[in-house]
Amino acid sequence: MKISDRLLTIASFVHVGANVIDVGADHGLLEKYLLDNKKVNSILAVENKPGPFKILANNLKGYNVVLSLSDGLEAMNETVDTIVIAGMGGNLIMDILLKDVQKLNGVKQIIVDAHRDAELVRREIHELGYRIEKEKIVVDKGIFYFIISFVKGDFIYKDIELEWGVDANKDPLFQQFKAQELKRLTTILCAQKQAKATKINNIDSIQSKIERLKTL
Repeated sequence: MKISDRLLTIASFVHVGANVIDVGADHGLLEKYLLDNKKVNSILAVENKPGPFKILANNLKGYNVVLSLSDGLEAMNETVDTIVIAGMGGNLIMDILLKDVQKLNGVKQIIVDAHRDAELVRREIHELGYRIEKEKIVVDKGIFYFIISFVKGDFIYKDIELEWGVDANKDPLFQQFKAQELKRLTTILCAQKQAKATKINNIDSIQSKIERLKTL
């Protein structure tokens, strides 16, 4: 089955024999791939809107998948040891995890696919007692997705690693992302400097971020 590089990367990060919950399962392509390749023990596919859920259920007919029309981790039980949250911004990913943070006790791995605020995800999931196992950038239709696997454990990171990624500059796509992000931050900086009500510390913060990124 042909799937996108983004979903293929997520699937490659899932540990063999995992019991997975996929939050925002969309059309169920990840579920099909994981089960077709006999990579997981079980999988719970979650969608929170009736329309997409109906499509998901139809696409996964004949597959040994538990389906749930629910929000976030609501339907998750204690057998789940792996969480996948893909195709969302970092703030929403963290809202989902923190809403049911007590359910993370038995979770060994969290795989996120953030197209915004990856730094927030790194910092906050690390604070929850996880370390970064691996990370990869995938670009799809001009959007850079940071796919990150976290596993239980502690590690001391440099601040710049949590900001831009561990060994970020070794990723083949990082320089493309860097160029786009420098352009975006520079545009914001210029707008901030021109705004009459802008605080000096906001300008300094953006300028510092630009300078740190340039070092990578």
